[in-house]
Amino acid sequence: MSDHLFKDSDNNTKEVPTVTAAIAAEKAKAAMQNKAAIPDEAQTAASVDPADRYKDLPVDEDGIREFIRKDMLIGDVIEIYPSAANALLSVGMHCITCGVAIYETVEEASYVHGLDPDDVVKVVNDMLTTELIEHPGE
Repeated sequence: MSDHLFKDSDNNTKEVPTVTAAIAAEKAKAAMQNKAAIPDEAQTAASVDPADRYKDLPVDEDGIREFIRKDMLIGDVIEIYPSAANALLSVGMHCITCGVAIYETVEEASYVHGLDPDDVVKVVNDMLTTELIEHPGE
């Protein structure tokens, strides 16, 4: 495995490992194990109050639910929350349709695009909080 160096939003150099098939398989397996703890839109009954549906998700100091985390694969984020694609596009992450998206975490993709992963996660979670809890069905 080789590493690539990228500058984050504070101009700090970060090492991001190149994804190999073996690493990608390990990440996909780990993501599937973690996925059970995340509410699945397709499995959650539509009759459940949105505030109750996501009540077990952590909430940050700004009242934003933690729908996604930076260790999640981009492909999983889009699969679980399809509308997250709009938020990712809005911050310049056009990798949502890239073949690497199924192997790359939000954090890795953020660094590749020169973005702070915490900022990306905050934007996506803010949009999902607004869409799924505050104004569902709009």
